[in-house]
Amino acid sequence: MPADRSGELITDTADPGIPVVVVLGCGETGPVGADLRSIPEMVLVAIEAALHDADMAWDDIDATVTASVDLVDGLTASGVAVTEVVGAVLRPETRIAADGLAAAIHATHQLSAGAYRTVLVVAHGKASMAPYWDLTAWAVDPVMLQPLGVDFLTIAALQARLLAGTDTTVMHRWAELVAVRRGAAGGGIAGPVTVDDVLGSIEVATPIRAQMCAPLGDGACAVVLGVPRSGSLEGTVLISGTGHDLSPHYPGDGNLSEWAGLRRACSRAYAAAGIDDPETAFVVAEPSCLFPHEETLFVEATRIGRSTTVSPDGGLFAGTAPVAAGLSRLVRAVRAVAGRPGRRALAHGTWGPAGQGQAVAVVEAR
Repeated sequence: MPADRSGELITDTADPGIPVVVVLGCGETGPVGADLRSIPEMVLVAIEAALHDADMAWDDIDATVTASVDLVDGLTASGVAVTEVVGAVLRPETRIAADGLAAAIHATHQLSAGAYRTVLVVAHGKASMAPYWDLTAWAVDPVMLQPLGVDFLTIAALQARLLAGTDTTVMHRWAELVAVRRGAAGGGIAGPVTVDDVLGSIEVATPIRAQMCAPLGDGACAVVLGVPRSGSLEGTVLISGTGHDLSPHYPGDGNLSEWAGLRRACSRAYAAAGIDDPETAFVVAEPSCLFPHEETLFVEATRIGRSTTVSPDGGLFAGTAPVAAGLSRLVRAVRAVAGRPGRRALAHGTWGPAGQGQAVAVVEAR
């Protein structure tokens, strides 16, 4: 819906001093295995879809927050490559070098502070341009870890080993989870698999097998956020609570068998949203899990209950674009509750080795 720039701000009933933030429009391009368009072309398609969904024009946007990572794009200051297409020429722009959901949370803070009335949030990634896991080696310590051949995949494998040990039933359960998620995706980037397919695939980093990894590809995602003025909130989707956290960078400085950062992020988001019992609070949860063991960590940290449907469309196992993953989970969460007043969904984003960075957003339909 178009931004209403007249009348009084609608504020949070729990804290009348904080304006309510609503999702006005969403747009995505993928993910696909390889998008032949350039990054700016791909990003522009997602933005135009989001503006169309919001029934808004470029002049309705006050500021932009982008999410991109130089390593993934192979660029210095990769946000500069999309400056024009995100409408940031002679307009405020903030660039977040982390997951797209972190960019959305930054935008909600800008809106809640009264800095802007509408903010465009954009995230993109193109894994087809370079071997993603090899690139992540450059994001670990160059003195102690890089000489050992450590990257995000090997750290994730170490985490999986701590959780599974030598228990083959755990591996079978993880394989079942992958098969279910890929099946729910209706194909996705890599198509459906069976449990035998997963367990029979090669080990890429013990105990993680090739088919246990979420398929990586290309995609851009855009979301328009705003603070409504006057009128009713009926028919809107609110971002009623957010939280983010950053754990120590060195894998050995924390407990890899849990996502403590996510637990802390959830505590903040739940408090802001007025959630006392997360077991019954959500109809849908959309985690950013690249491996099946991460879903175990997600469920434990968020304390969601069995009544919550996790990744009904397959989650990242349907395919995902690095950096855009968490923002795409926000889009899925919004669509899951839109038109269902009183229903809540939980969106999740993560970045860094073994879930070092964590972000969550509670969305609620009115």
